[in-house]
Amino acid sequence: MMIQPANDSPDLTALERSVLETAFSSMQTDPGFRNQIDAAMVVVRTPSGVGFVTKLHIPEEYRVANAVAGNAVPVIIGDHPALPAGAEFILQIKNGLINCIEAFCYAGVWPADEAQFHIHPGHTLTGS
Repeated sequence: MMIQPANDSPDLTALERSVLETAFSSMQTDPGFRNQIDAAMVVVRTPSGVGFVTKLHIPEEYRVANAVAGNAVPVIIGDHPALPAGAEFILQIKNGLINCIEAFCYAGVWPADEAQFHIHPGHTLTGS
């Protein structure tokens, strides 16, 4: 299994942006989260071979004040020709700011050509 090297750019990749835009266009949520997408800077990307984790930095002025623990967390589904079982993307929201994107495929290895992903809303995880 070959693990892809991390992309060191502080800018969101097209896939990361698509995941965020899909998540916050499909949720009944504060529009402040959508405003965070353009302000997002990548702190670090960690590939795993079956996905990745992208840690984000969002400036404090974009914090969504009414976001509390237990808010719904969007889960996005990805279809890709190289992944017959698909992939899942989970967003972590911490203290009113988008904190990270976690991506993983259900079977196989993460495809090299992320441009072939088709992203669509999945469901939400709710905390207690």
